[in-house]
Amino acid sequence: MIVSTLLALAPCLALPQQDDSKDSWTIAVDQLHVGDGRVVENALVTITDGKITAVVPGGSAAGALHVDGAHLTPGLVDAFSYMGIDPHTVEESRESTPSLRVADSVRLDAPAFAEALQEGVTAAFLSPDSLNVIGGLGAMVKTGGGAPADLFADANSAAQVLDGANALKVSLGGDASRGNWTPSGRFTSNYRARRPNTRMGTVWVMRREFYRAMDYVAAREAGVPMYDADLEVLAQALSGEIAVRFQARRSHDVETALRLQKEFSLPNIVIEEGTEAQAVGGVLAAGDIPVVTGPAYDAAARMIARGPQAAELRALVAPEPVCCEDQHDDPEGVGVHEDHKESGLMPLSDFVLDKLVAVAPRYGASGYFSGRRSEGRDATPALAALLAEQGVSVSLGGAEAHDNPLTEASLIHQARNAVRWGMEPGAAITAITSRPATLCGLGDRLGQVAVGFDADLVLWSGDPLASTSRPLLVFLDGRMVVDHRSQN
Repeated sequence: MIVSTLLALAPCLALPQQDDSKDSWTIAVDQLHVGDGRVVENALVTITDGKITAVVPGGSAAGALHVDGAHLTPGLVDAFSYMGIDPHTVEESRESTPSLRVADSVRLDAPAFAEALQEGVTAAFLSPDSLNVIGGLGAMVKTGGGAPADLFADANSAAQVLDGANALKVSLGGDASRGNWTPSGRFTSNYRARRPNTRMGTVWVMRREFYRAMDYVAAREAGVPMYDADLEVLAQALSGEIAVRFQARRSHDVETALRLQKEFSLPNIVIEEGTEAQAVGGVLAAGDIPVVTGPAYDAAARMIARGPQAAELRALVAPEPVCCEDQHDDPEGVGVHEDHKESGLMPLSDFVLDKLVAVAPRYGASGYFSGRRSEGRDATPALAALLAEQGVSVSLGGAEAHDNPLTEASLIHQARNAVRWGMEPGAAITAITSRPATLCGLGDRLGQVAVGFDADLVLWSGDPLASTSRPLLVFLDGRMVVDHRSQN
């Protein structure tokens, strides 16, 4: 279907000879999704030096880039992502590490960022792993434009961290206590011999740390000279300078987060994942508490649409050569199997593939492999629609969806799924553009096609919420970084 759609579009291309590295563009589109729910027909968008400099409804210009029937949206903003995050990015020797920044440990040239960019995601909030009660500060990134660590990677292919956009991750539920045991008896030197061991213990740790922070603030205000990096961050959370993101899947964990907010008068909180949040949507709406959902599902098997594929497992066994290693002679014949020399792929039987699925490395954060499987008893793919109907501010997140290039759980898939289960199309586009940008403190530069905003744009082959539509062009900071126009 996609192939036939693109073939139908091919004769309609009216493209000027423009250099994709240039800083100025003029784009004429039949349908412009502004990012705030509005749709403008026959709009002209001008880009100069990485910014949107003009948006003219009904405008036209000779030589403008135009694809008949195409739709333009802002670059998608992922409100909750684990791209580049794995258990090694969190310090588990302590159950509370508020001053640690995920920006200091995330793998910014992880393949997930490039995969996300191909799907139109130009910015994402990276949430710390959920293994600690207080896991540290998340970070907002652009999915391209950064300097990669890999010497052989394309320039500007890594993610880039954006300044001034972070939030504190607090994990409620079972993730932070899973695998710990009571610190007594044998093996007490192991960092797993610690609290918390239960949900109750998780809340106890969170309360202990925030009461310490309150005492710290009182002492500082009384003129006592002191400095503690962790307590400084908690103090910022108490004042509302930074948001507190409560990872809470089950409805009673969401209620716990609301009680903690009231106890500590936290002015700025967000519910992250909220798998069963529809059960308390009225309370969330009344408190004006936003929810950032993870991939919506109705069964554990559908938390991510598809798992590892045969091609990916083969790539694990027989990765593509780095630089020039495949060009050297092998006179002794001890290097590579003959079949492997020709195709680059090792022939694997279905039996071997099945075994590899079981032992394949688990890249990515811990929640998908542990907590989310057991903490979605009342999960529903209608989560976003049900929350929106109750008046909750909803943003959508892909979590680890982009870690696997062959999944069907990308951010745009989340929006399409939300519409399929009852969410209004305009609200779904807003939930992956302007609303998450505002939630992450960057609503004045990301998430809308408006003058003065960053020129992060996606040109779709049709309605972006249609299953047959896909990105034709992606612009990041005014540069064309993805071009799928020639693909059939």
